[in-house]
Amino acid sequence: MARALVQQRLVRVLTEDPDLASRIENGEARVAERQTIGYLETVPTGSWVPSSLSDGKSLYGGVILEGLLVRELSLGTGTTAELLGSGEVILPRDADQAVPFVAPVISWTALQPTRIGWLDMPFGLALRRWPELAATLLERSHRRADRLALGQAVSQLTRVDDRVLTLLWHLAERWGRVRPDGIVLPMRLTHRVLARLVGARRPSVTTAVNTLERNRQVTRLPDGGWLLHGSPPEVGDLAPPPPWRHGRGNTSAVSFVDGAEEPVQPVEQRLETYRERIHRARRASIALRADSSVLLHRCHSRRGG
Repeated sequence: MARALVQQRLVRVLTEDPDLASRIENGEARVAERQTIGYLETVPTGSWVPSSLSDGKSLYGGVILEGLLVRELSLGTGTTAELLGSGEVILPRDADQAVPFVAPVISWTALQPTRIGWLDMPFGLALRRWPELAATLLERSHRRADRLALGQAVSQLTRVDDRVLTLLWHLAERWGRVRPDGIVLPMRLTHRVLARLVGARRPSVTTAVNTLERNRQVTRLPDGGWLLHGSPPEVGDLAPPPPWRHGRGNTSAVSFVDGAEEPVQPVEQRLETYRERIHRARRASIALRADSSVLLHRCHSRRGG
C-alpha cells in the first residue's frame, strides 16, 4: 500500500489545531498538547481514498489540519458536493458497515495538498483524561451536518442568482477576509464548480453571476477570487407551511403504520440470530469433516484389501 499513512508519521494534533482544546483549561491544555497524538497522512492534489478502519489508525476518525477536500456523492445523474477545510472531522470510509438500500457513489478529491491527523488509540488515551476533546469533535460534526443541510436548502432556492449569492456568503463565513470595500473570498470557483455546489446547470450559473456583477453584489477579482459587497442576503422565510401535520384533526402526516408481516427485530435479537446461524454452520462443517474422514478411511481400507 502506497498510502502516506502506512509510514506512521506522528503529529501533535493540538499543536496543529489548538481550537480543538478550547474547552480545556489553559494549564491542562499545555499538557494535552504534548499527549494528544495522531497519525499524519499527507494527501497530494488529486483523487483520494480515505483511510479505513482495517488500516488500524483511524478509530476516532480524522481531523483535516491543512488543505481543501471535496466530497462528492452521486446517485444516477444527480450529484452533490461538499467542500471540507481545516478543522473538519471526517470518518474512515468503512465506518458505517450497514448495507444501504440506496447505494450512492462517493468520491473524494484533494483540491490542494492536504494534511490529515488520524485519531486512534493514542488519542483514545487522551480522551480518557480530557473528555472535553470528544465534546469538541461532536460539535464540529454537528456543524458539518448543519452546513450540509444549509447546502440542501440553498439548492432549493427558486432563483439561481439567490443560490449563488447565498453560497458565496456562506463560504465567506469560513474562508472570507474583511476589506474596507467588502468581504474577500480568496477561492477560485469556476462556473462549473458553482453549478455543482448549488445544484444548477453551468449556463444558468453564468447568467446568475453576470446578474450579480451587474447589480454590484459581487465582483470577480483578477486572481479568480470574489469580492462580496454590502451585507449578507436576507433570504427570509419564504418556505411553504410545514407538511408534518394535516387535516382538521391536525394529525401527523408522517408516522409508522402497522402492516409489516414480520416486525423488525431489535439489534440484540438480530445479533443472536446471526450467532445461532454461525454455530449451526460450524456444527455442520464439523459433521462434514467427520463424514469425509470416515469415507477416506473406507477408501484407503478397500485399496489396501
